[in-house]
Amino acid sequence: MCGLYVIKPTLCGGRGVFATHPISKGTLLHTSHGPYASVIYREYRKEVCAQCFAYAFDSKRSTWSVKVERLAGFWFCGEDCRSVWVRRHVWAGVNLAGQMQASVNKLDKTLKKTKGARTTSSPNPSINLGSCNMTQESLDLAWRAAERHTLLEQLSDLELDMVRFLTTAMINRYVEDVYQPSPQDYHALSGNWTGLMKLQNNELDYVRSKPHILASHLRVYAFMRSAVIPILRPYVETTDMIRQLLGRDQGNSFGLYEVLDDNEMFGYAIYISGSYFNHSCSPNVRKERAGREMRFFTTRDVQPGEELCTNYIDINDGVKDRRDNLSKDWYFDCACQRCEWELESLAM
Repeated sequence: MCGLYVIKPTLCGGRGVFATHPISKGTLLHTSHGPYASVIYREYRKEVCAQCFAYAFDSKRSTWSVKVERLAGFWFCGEDCRSVWVRRHVWAGVNLAGQMQASVNKLDKTLKKTKGARTTSSPNPSINLGSCNMTQESLDLAWRAAERHTLLEQLSDLELDMVRFLTTAMINRYVEDVYQPSPQDYHALSGNWTGLMKLQNNELDYVRSKPHILASHLRVYAFMRSAVIPILRPYVETTDMIRQLLGRDQGNSFGLYEVLDDNEMFGYAIYISGSYFNHSCSPNVRKERAGREMRFFTTRDVQPGEELCTNYIDINDGVKDRRDNLSKDWYFDCACQRCEWELESLAM
């Protein structure tokens, strides 16, 4: 983070980004150089470059054609991006992403041939996995049971995307733990595990708001335990790492959209440093993706002491819809000045 602002606690709890100097409209405040975890949705993988996230349709093409030899599931907009991607993922002669992708595909095909579940033992039949009144104790019990029982089922496409998302974070964690990259290395520029753990964990709120999601998360964990390659196995021996990632995915991830008109969402990613910008329905910051980077610009002049906020939702909606969306998907009641004014107007 630069000298124009500081991260500090907010009055509503949590932390935010606050200006320390006058900042002019259009100033580039911050660049998140790459995501710590990301996924391109399965249906878009031929259309989106695995390295720079370039969307083929933005270049008036239907798909990209550059691939890594004998490696399915990754397409690139050109040779340069392919070379960078390979350098990022090959460590000690092992292409971690490639081997994990192959293992995931193999297990997925096996489960499809066997028509679904390999075993049918429930992690804990006494726990209602679909309860909107889930307690932290019940949630912990369900995950502990998942370490002792195997419930290996065929995953949906969205769940397989979740596996790939978690895999990218697992690889970053492995590289961080084993190779301790320099501060200028790509992996370090994307943030680190310690920084990720400082983001808000929304696990319990997420499970309560979407009761079906816990069963889905447990299926994903069981699948990953079976599909993981040996070098990454320590990260799934217990549920801790997967839970920590899933708890921070919801509420901290950014949608990945096409650049030209921002209509097509083709994946999502966690940009650790970018997650410190809180929401306002009258934002003074906008985000803009440039390749793998996420950049943040001021939309008006900002004075020292002002919080620097972007928007998480469509701010053209009415106040009730905005607050409902934020409560449902982001787990907070918006108390920005605009919401307060509009609520007061409705009450008159």
